[in-house]
Parts: sequence; C-alpha cells; structure tokens
Amino acid sequence: MSVNVKDPQFGVVGDGATDDSAAIQRAVDYAKSRPAVPGSPATYRATVYFPAGYYYLASPINLTNTNGIWLTGDGGSYLNTIIYGSTGGVIFDFSGSSLSGCENFTFLTSDRNSRSTTGVLFALTTNGGLNCGIRHCYFEMNDTPTANGGFGSIGLMNVRSEEFFIHECLLKANTSLIFSNTRDLSETGTNFTVSSPFQALPTDVGSMGVVSITGTSLQNIERRQPALVLIGTNSISFQGYISRASSNNGNNETAILCVRYTTNLKIFATIESFSRILRALLGGFEGNELKVVIANSSAPATELVDVTNCGVKGLLLQVSLPVASERNRFLVYHAPVAGGTQQANGVLTNSVITCTDVVDNRNVITSNLLKRADNVVFNTDQPFEKRGGRIRQLFTNFASLGQTRGGTQTTILRFSLASATTINNTNGGSYRIWIDGTISAGSYGTQASASLAFQAQILVNQSYNGVFSPTSITIITLDQTTTNAAYMSIVGVSMDASFSNGVGSVLLTPRITGTSTGDPITYNGQAELQADFLVNDSVVFR
Repeated sequence: MSVNVKDPQFGVVGDGATDDSAAIQRAVDYAKSRPAVPGSPATYRATVYFPAGYYYLASPINLTNTNGIWLTGDGGSYLNTIIYGSTGGVIFDFSGSSLSGCENFTFLTSDRNSRSTTGVLFALTTNGGLNCGIRHCYFEMNDTPTANGGFGSIGLMNVRSEEFFIHECLLKANTSLIFSNTRDLSETGTNFTVSSPFQALPTDVGSMGVVSITGTSLQNIERRQPALVLIGTNSISFQGYISRASSNNGNNETAILCVRYTTNLKIFATIESFSRILRALLGGFEGNELKVVIANSSAPATELVDVTNCGVKGLLLQVSLPVASERNRFLVYHAPVAGGTQQANGVLTNSVITCTDVVDNRNVITSNLLKRADNVVFNTDQPFEKRGGRIRQLFTNFASLGQTRGGTQTTILRFSLASATTINNTNGGSYRIWIDGTISAGSYGTQASASLAFQAQILVNQSYNGVFSPTSITIITLDQTTTNAAYMSIVGVSMDASFSNGVGSVLLTPRITGTSTGDPITYNGQAELQADFLVNDSVVFR
C-alpha cells in the first residue's frame, strides 16, 4: 500500500516554512502500523510518498524497528522532494528496521532551529536492520567541522546494517559515508560514538558487509575527513566518483580510510582533489581490489596507498596517474619504524601492483615493505617481481656497448642499495646479482656478426659500518658464434660493480678480437637480485 504524507489526516504542509516533523511522523507511524502484506516474502508494509515540495523538519523522523517501510519522493533526486533538516543531528533514522529505505529525496540543512549534522542513519539492533538501502538521493550537508566528534557533517551513517545498497546518489558532507562494525568510532582518531535519538544502539562489535554502492558520487566539503570511512568491513563494492566540493580548510588528504580488518573491498573509482587513495590502519587488509584513476591532487607528494603496520594479502591494485607532475611519489607506502632502523611491521604477499605510469621502480614501494614482501608482481614501466626472497626483472635491459673494437664499459643494471649509510650494528648484509645476457656485434650491412651468451654472478658483502668487501665475480660463457672470426669475434666479457649515492651499478665490458671498426656492439639480458639486510630490500631499475 501507499501512504501520501499530504493526505489531510496527517496535516503535512510542504511549503518549506512550516515545521512538518510531527505531521510526517504521523504518516510514518500510520504506515508502520499497517500489517505486513499477506504472503509477502519481504514482510512489506507500505510506501510513504512525499509529493514534490519543500519539507522543513525541526525534529528527526523515527523510522526505527519495523520492516518494509520505504520512503519515496517525487520524480528524481534533484529539486523535487526537498527535505530541509534542522534537527540538530540525524534527519531520517532507520535504526533497527529491515527491508527499508528511501529514494528520490534531496536532503538539505537549515539553521532555523539547529542544523542537521547527519543525513540518514541505519543501524542493526535486536529488532532488525538488514536489507536496506537508498537510491536516487542527493545530500548537501554543511561544513560543520566540530560536529559528530570531529567527523563534521555526515551524509550517511551505517552501523552493522548489512546487505545494504546505495545506487545513483550524490553525497556532499565533511564525511560522505561511514560504515562501521561498532558504534564506537574512536579508533579512527575521533571521539565519536554513534547514537540514535530513539533507542540505545548495541555496544558490541559485529559484522559490517555486503554493501553495493554504484553510480555514486562522494564530494567532501573541505579537507577535514576522508570521503569513505570503513571500520571492520567486508564485501563492500564501490563504483563511482570521489572528490571534494571545496578544499580550502583542513589537511586531510586520504579519500578512503580503512580501520581494522578489511576484506573483499572492491573500489572502481575516479578520485580527484584528494592526494592519497587509501590509508589502512590497525589490522589486516586482505583480498581487496582497487582500480583507481587519481588526478589533480592538492598535495601530490603524498604517498598513494598507505598500509603502515598492516598485513596485506591478495591485493590487486591498479592505479592510473594521467598527470605527469603527480607521479614522483610512492605507490605503496609503509612508514619507517624506529627512525628507519627496524623492519616494517606490515607485510605484503600474494599481490599484483599495477601502475605503468611509474617510470622509476624506486617509487613503486617503500624498501622496508619490499623487504617483507613475497609472491608479488609489480607491473610498472619496468616490471619486476619478488618471489622466494629474490627480485627478478620482468623487462629486458638493452644497452649499447659502443662501436670500438674493444667495446666500452657500460652500466647494464642499477639497483637501489638496501642500506646505503651507516645506521647501527644491524647495517651489515650482502648483495647477490645474477645476470643472464647476450652480447651481439655487427650490423645488417657489415662483413660479419658475432654473439656470446653468458651468465654471471656477483657477490659483495657490506659490513656494519657501510664499507663494502672486494667484489666476487663468476662468469660462465654458455656459447659463442661468429661468421668471420678474423673480422670480428667476441671472446669474453669482464664485469664489475660500483656503489655510490644509494645506487649499485653492474658494469660490463666486452672483449672483442678481429679487424672490424665502427660496428655496433649491444647487450640485452635480464637480472635477478637477492639482498640480505635487516630493514630494507633493493629494487632493480634501468
């Protein structure tokens, strides 16, 4: 059945000036009193219809503790059915209700009484709270930074109301969306406990998941809080747009904040104005997938994904950075521990990190987290992987070795040093570099060509004070061929390693005999690097 709030028995005016709170509550209470539709598997009761108009509310609407109550506005989400909230807190409260929600509303706030600080509240109680949602709604809250314990204005608040959806909505607030497995949100760094004006919410911690958010835009007001806050959540999917409506005040740069254990999170989004895509705190981050385009950052030096102290497993991260000036920063970050003298507390395993806009592998992941990573593929401009404690190139190095008969000493590989400076007596370690390559000489129009395939191993130790031992080098010639040995023959290679300014370099010089001059000599090959240091790991790059 349908209940029209403007039926004379309820007394709703809808002129934007009259306080319609009590009249709308009468219509809602009437709908809540209706028996469930016989045979309805969803225990549906009523749709409460709001014709196009302006509805001023000085008190929140109690939609708690029932099943099958659906509120619907007229004709869409913009400037049709408009709710002016001056409730001092939440506007619509669905705590404890199942199979309920709203659509086709515009939520605005008014300071005629006390400006509303939360648009809509959903929460699980002993009476219910599952299978709810909203669609085609527009929220435009105000900049109220001290409200809600420091979260400021909140578009939608959900505490454990699972199997939930938000479809085709736009939310503007200091914090657009919060989903939490507990009413106590202090672990986010704010002093806020969620409450309902109509009942006490459970104090325990439970599950918060199975949420579908599609076609939705989150536009935060100012740089005060993240747009999407997830506390102890699972199985949440977001597809849409995250940005800021304004960003003159505050210093928050995180678009998505995950607190406690987060699993099966799927983010498919364009993010603008925020500098950091996501920050994870206080626990595990497992089985999550993020496909994000991020641009127009207000602080482009900020790392993109911060997983400090988290156990990250099964992460699929794909980031596009179309603005070149925003690329020179870490893609995956873990903060230094004890000033950089101890290992990272977090780990990264069984994951794929993709960002082909990164041209320097030293910006892909902090070296302390790479140390505690395994079975991870990094799809960058120069792809590499770490498996079994070893870093392996997935790209082929190509280098010109000159055109002189003796060849030229050339750097064929560079890698970041795991411990470039003296830290303490845990600074010692070793590097093992394994090279598999081919040297070729000659060109299409010359009298002869030659090639040599080889493998080489370089081992060097570093003592606690940063001093390197003499380099141990083993070179094995696998095969060599030539079409005219008198004109040109590659008879061997010599190799060396140097260490300077935080970079290790592998140097190669070919040995060539014959009478040829001016013919090009080239190297191509791949490398594997194994570093044994306490705190950091090394990464190969061109």
